[in-house]
Amino acid sequence: MRKKLIEVALPLPEINDASAYDMMPGIGAHPKGIHLWWGRKALPACRAFLFASVVDDPSSHPERFPTEEAQAAERERLFGIIRRMMQKQLHKHPEVYAEARAEMLKYCDGKLPPVLDPFAGGGSIPLEAARLGFEAYAGDLNPVAVLLNKVYLEIVPRWTDHPPVNPEDRRKIGGTGGWRGASGLAADVRYYGQVILERARKKIGHLYPPVKVTEEMAAEHPHLKPYVGKELPVIAWIWARTVPSPNPAARGAHVPLMSTFWLSSKKGSEAWLEPVVDRTRNTWSFRVRTGAPKDRETVKAGTKTGRAQFRCLLTGDPISDDYIKKEGQAGRLRERLVAIVADTGRGRVYLPATEEHQVIARRAEPGWRPEGIMPNNPRWFSPPLVGLTDYGDLFTPRQLTAMVTLSDLIREVRADVRRDALAAGLSEANADAYTADVVTFLAMALDRCACFNTSLCRWGPSNEKVMNIFDRQAIPMLWDFGEANTLGDSVGAWVTCAQYVAECIETVGTKQESHARLIDAARPWDGLRNVLISTDPPYYDNIGYAALSDFFYVWLRRTIGDLYPDLFATILVPKEPELVAAPERFNGDRLKAKEHFEQGFRRAFTILREKMDPRFPLTVYYAFKQDDVESGADEEEGNDEPGNSRIDRTTGWETMLEALIGTGFQITATWPVRSAQKWRMNAMEANALASYIVLACRPRPENAPQADRRTFVAELKQELPGALRKLQQGNIAPVDFAQAAIGPGMAIYSKYSRVLEASGRPMSVRTALALINQVLTEVLSEQEDEFDNDTRWAIAWFEQHGFEEGEFGEAELLSKAKATSLRGLVEAGIVASRGGKVRLLRPDELPKNWDPDKDKRFTLWEATHHLIRVYWYEKAGDQATASLLRKLGSRGDLARELAYRLYNVCEKKNWSQEGQSYNALVLGWPELVRLAREQGPAAAPLFESGEA
Repeated sequence: MRKKLIEVALPLPEINDASAYDMMPGIGAHPKGIHLWWGRKALPACRAFLFASVVDDPSSHPERFPTEEAQAAERERLFGIIRRMMQKQLHKHPEVYAEARAEMLKYCDGKLPPVLDPFAGGGSIPLEAARLGFEAYAGDLNPVAVLLNKVYLEIVPRWTDHPPVNPEDRRKIGGTGGWRGASGLAADVRYYGQVILERARKKIGHLYPPVKVTEEMAAEHPHLKPYVGKELPVIAWIWARTVPSPNPAARGAHVPLMSTFWLSSKKGSEAWLEPVVDRTRNTWSFRVRTGAPKDRETVKAGTKTGRAQFRCLLTGDPISDDYIKKEGQAGRLRERLVAIVADTGRGRVYLPATEEHQVIARRAEPGWRPEGIMPNNPRWFSPPLVGLTDYGDLFTPRQLTAMVTLSDLIREVRADVRRDALAAGLSEANADAYTADVVTFLAMALDRCACFNTSLCRWGPSNEKVMNIFDRQAIPMLWDFGEANTLGDSVGAWVTCAQYVAECIETVGTKQESHARLIDAARPWDGLRNVLISTDPPYYDNIGYAALSDFFYVWLRRTIGDLYPDLFATILVPKEPELVAAPERFNGDRLKAKEHFEQGFRRAFTILREKMDPRFPLTVYYAFKQDDVESGADEEEGNDEPGNSRIDRTTGWETMLEALIGTGFQITATWPVRSAQKWRMNAMEANALASYIVLACRPRPENAPQADRRTFVAELKQELPGALRKLQQGNIAPVDFAQAAIGPGMAIYSKYSRVLEASGRPMSVRTALALINQVLTEVLSEQEDEFDNDTRWAIAWFEQHGFEEGEFGEAELLSKAKATSLRGLVEAGIVASRGGKVRLLRPDELPKNWDPDKDKRFTLWEATHHLIRVYWYEKAGDQATASLLRKLGSRGDLARELAYRLYNVCEKKNWSQEGQSYNALVLGWPELVRLAREQGPAAAPLFESGEA
């Protein structure tokens, strides 16, 4: 079997950089903007791995490339194609796709195989397959995901290079020429979106009035004087939920639950709310203030004192989480308008709430509401804890009225689209199809509008806009919220959403018509043989796709459900077959949820093994790291018997690997992909996953040998150190490091038909993972041989005490073992010793004027923690940290290795706060190195190996 490029080498830094950029927000129109989906994979990575799964590695052709030099040269040529594929906005460069397609055809007898992703989700893999010229098949059990893939693979290709049908655009161009790609389809989405807006304004425009600036208002708010007498269009209304005061003296008065008083926290344009409290009358209101407040922390905190805990604005009494839940479940949560955001034509201005605007908002009477009940899973859905139990509860009456009106108007505009399509010369059948496709995009724009028009959308004071409800893969409770002007033209408005969807349509960039199908990957299904399989399966219980997508499903079903009866046959998204370990679907039984997930995975990979083309490896994307389900299950031989009464320790990784290996696959390569930037929620501030692993897998030969435990461990110790070095050079985040190490370790394990324990029983995947992790720790410990003696003492002390105090005698004894002295450690500036106690100095205690060139007793420990001091504790920025890194010269490599080692310690000790700083330093390392090089040469080469 010829090895493919993906099984030997890849230009991973370029793939990582392009993937990280692709996942950033604010990069302009992108196919992902058509409809939100969770856990998407970066498009550059998908196309790189598809290409590398087809082309042979040069080592497979010794007759053409007989020497290592010749193979390396050919490999570099293939890398060049991949690097060109990593360009931004590649849909504008069809010649690059054509070059890649021509290269791939050389390795598959002139015909590309069909590509299948049976867990298609957001559609990244099938979309890139179609762009590369494959006939792509996207399968999914979720109807919302299937519809999204239909958009990419069926609808856009069907109307590529087709002119618009709306009369306005046809008059402008006077014919059919000049419309390339999906620009004609996009033009129609924009046009009919505007038609809907105009009709909506006639129907419900009275619910969205401008705000009039009065003399009285300006007298109390001087910043409004320039606008007296003007009617300003509203951008958003800021609301706070209220509960009855817990203090009887307040006589049941409702008080606000506010997470912040900021309206705008931008430096130089600050605006904030100042409470005005009348305790004799038990009343409160807010005055809008501008300029920097004297106490920023008080403004920042609002009335919030902790997670779901507040203080009563009238009495100062604490309002507990339990009290709020009790009041919410009793139906006593209310909302009150606290401020208005208006557009002056030159920017935003903040006004106090008015009774008129509050009354108008409450006057709305929606004619329909979604009634789907949210699941009993606080991890994904916390609103039910406070009495907001169904999807209709997530909207204010005005928001619901607007959403229902827009849904009705999308249905009504079908007649307009069909009439215009017929007038443009389309046949009856084509006019019907085109109408359905245009309104499908309008329904997706409505879903985007829903993301910004719920009572769970935060007002962002740092960027002064309403934020998307899905800033993470959950629907969390929110107390104060921003209500966008749905009929305006700012973020969250209908027309803004429709126009953005139209822009994103133009970026899909494929003419290759492919297919999206509603399938259950874990159940036998007909058709498709000899396919190249690349897939991103679900991650244990990390994302509840079916439950979350109900938020969209209820609106899609109401708006276009009749156009897709096979997708929208049920009231809500089907939940039971979904491969997710969700205990609430099994009456809280975690073991049954685990079994459902594991058995489904095994069935799915058994089916896929039968369908795959043996010429090409199966590629699996996986990113989830899960804590132990229940501690106590021993990894030692003899404690993993089937039927053990204790719940076995399990991870998403373990389950996926068991399914792959147990169904006859061997892992031939693993590639860690970094697809997150500093902007990513928690990427820098917490130990959150920042990478995923792509595994290349082949069917294991029927005659694969077996090995014993000793042989397996010996191979691990021989091969893992080199693999881990490559991972560190690839800048895998420490939080991902143990997970990434599983790949090369399992490559050894899975090549055998089985690995036998001393008892003769097969070694479990769980035990193999434990051994891989054990060798990982040993390898990281062995790297200490490169460190100075003081640093090696500090590591050993840190493992025992962290930054806390320990006994002098213990420290002195350890110093002898590490060939150093406590006096020397104090002189080195890393230890404090007094009163019989010893402790390591924290990074923020280190001197700010430290210069490595002048340090008479330089230690790697000190250098690493000075980098962390500047980068993490002082937040001095990349440039300042890079300046220090430049001074370290070639010693910088070791500082990064020490960060890996110390993160490993923190992870095992569950020291999350300390671990964050080490993880962040490594995450920022490539940019720090780049800036350090730009600042000029160091005293010694920054990286002797040339690796960044």
